[in-house]
Amino acid sequence: MKIRLAVLWLFVAVTMSANTILYFIVPGVIDEIKAGEVVGMQVGPELLLVMAVTYFWVPLVMAVLSLTLKDKANRWANIVLGIFYAGFFLFELIMNIITVAYSYVILMDTSAIVVAALIAWYTYKWPRQEA
Repeated sequence: MKIRLAVLWLFVAVTMSANTILYFIVPGVIDEIKAGEVVGMQVGPELLLVMAVTYFWVPLVMAVLSLTLKDKANRWANIVLGIFYAGFFLFELIMNIITVAYSYVILMDTSAIVVAALIAWYTYKWPRQEA
């Protein structure tokens, strides 16, 4: 189960990396970012850092923690963050459909929602070990 969870978290990180790379390919996006704007919102270095941590760092850390945490802590961390990320990516999907509606965004966000929900579900269904 720990390996399954780690692989699913890696999938989330890779999916968000691919999503970001594909976004950079859209004409004019790099210029908007240089001007401090992303999808019509003003952004500074702080928000870009928060986005990087949310999209890449946390899922990568969770991949490692899924392999190393004790079962009880592992279970709670994966349930809570799996639910959080499923909701986060659902919100992002809705916002992207409203604003840009790029087909790759819909695919990547939907994939991330499903995988984050699977993380929470598999962890919830994981047999509890009394310690």
